[in-house]
Amino acid sequence: MTAKLWSLSVVLALFAVPARAQESVRDLGGPGSHSKFLTHNQLDRWIFEGEKGETIIAHVASREFDPILELAKVGEKEGKLLQEVDDPGNESRFSFRLPETAKYEIRVHAFKYQGGGNYTLQVQRFRARPLAVGKPTVATFDREGKSYHYFPGAKDQILVPDLKGVAPEAWKVLDFKGREIRDWGGTVHIEDDGECCLIVSGPRDYSYDLLIREARRFDLTEGKEQAGTLQPGELAVWSFPEKPGAFRVIEIEKKGEVLSRLIPAPAHKSQEQRIATSGSRPELTFLPVASRSGRVRYAPVFGADGRYQLQLLAQTAVTYKLTIRDPSEPIAQGKEVDGTLPVNGTAFYTFKATPGQLFRASLASRTFVPVLRLFDSQGNQVANSGDDGDALEGHISHMVVTEGLYRLQVASLGDGGGGDFRLALKETKLKELQVGGRGQGTIQPGSVDFWAFEGKEGQTVFLSVRSAVFEPAVSLRSPDGVPLAGENKGNAATGSLMAIKLPKSGRYTIWVAPQRGAGDYSARLIDGD
Repeated sequence: MTAKLWSLSVVLALFAVPARAQESVRDLGGPGSHSKFLTHNQLDRWIFEGEKGETIIAHVASREFDPILELAKVGEKEGKLLQEVDDPGNESRFSFRLPETAKYEIRVHAFKYQGGGNYTLQVQRFRARPLAVGKPTVATFDREGKSYHYFPGAKDQILVPDLKGVAPEAWKVLDFKGREIRDWGGTVHIEDDGECCLIVSGPRDYSYDLLIREARRFDLTEGKEQAGTLQPGELAVWSFPEKPGAFRVIEIEKKGEVLSRLIPAPAHKSQEQRIATSGSRPELTFLPVASRSGRVRYAPVFGADGRYQLQLLAQTAVTYKLTIRDPSEPIAQGKEVDGTLPVNGTAFYTFKATPGQLFRASLASRTFVPVLRLFDSQGNQVANSGDDGDALEGHISHMVVTEGLYRLQVASLGDGGGGDFRLALKETKLKELQVGGRGQGTIQPGSVDFWAFEGKEGQTVFLSVRSAVFEPAVSLRSPDGVPLAGENKGNAATGSLMAIKLPKSGRYTIWVAPQRGAGDYSARLIDGD
């Protein structure tokens, strides 16, 4: 070979791209946590002897690269894998029951072998016994004080493990990827199909009774009384659909001890996740209602289109009756309503309103201390009458800033009273202020005074509010109820002055409140064009 050809061969060898990643091989040994540095373009192989039926749970995490996790038999053809996992984020995991006794390897590498860095590999190994959901069994702890079971999990299953002879917190359920799952009241929600594991801890060589119950499912129908019974540890799940803005009162009349909760039906990871963002409405907003004398009540406003669940978990033997309905009655503006409030009860009345309307509501009773609350269409409390224990009449004044359906709640102080009442609702006309005109007003401590004027799109106005006896705080709202400008730096000497270009034609409202003091004031609206 000539010197020229020899030099060319060396250059080609130096610059040849490897056909496959370099490898690092280590013995895994027993279960535990293992930390290592992954070299760029490298494949780490962790070798171990596995037995048929043994469950292997592996979890790799790194803050420096996107790890890929694989499982294969040693000596198998390239590309033949038992598991290959690339989970979102900087971790991957699997849970797998070995099909035969053989030598296996857990492989770790970066996505497309690009990247590297420190990582931690955590491995669990155990032999589990098969377990059938709904069938009781007796099990015994091993010499390490552990007992392992596996069972098939189905998407949307809700399970209740019942173990006698062990501590309440001595067990955990792992999903098909080896992640621990435990929900409300010791129940377990299975999100995806796959083999799950139950791990129980206790005294070595002791026995215990085990039963995994599946929740009983029913459809809840509005306006229809539905009844049921539960044995201790049983779970009933009542499902029903709702629309955004719907309001219901759900009542559970029961005998026996039962835990309950109302939730949105769990979303699947494959579906769009229902995460609240800034300005979004919550899926459930609960209005205050009393639960007493063997009755549990919920008063939710629903924020999303979908299915919801009422879950009942029996602590003792239970019999119960369920009702779901909207008890709200309409109330007309300028009208009075006479009604009777049950002891521990509540009543709801609805009316529609638009921005710029000022409403005053009053509630009077001779037999209980009245409490009056006002909620918007999303279930947010926007006003209340307070909790004066000596009052026999409650009042609310509210300026509407958002169009929609409003709900008045009639209740008693502490939810302990009841009897006849009279509810009145009327709209108060706002004082008018003409562009180029003046107005005089008087304000009480802690209150708000309102004015209205007609404005045109693009028009510039100057708003001046002055008082010799208090420091005014002034704000201006659009015809849609949106705050446009505010000024709270005025004092008794200078007053408050602001200028604004009106964004649209319509009826604007002016809010005047005292920062300190109260009394007479003047308001002036000047055309700035």
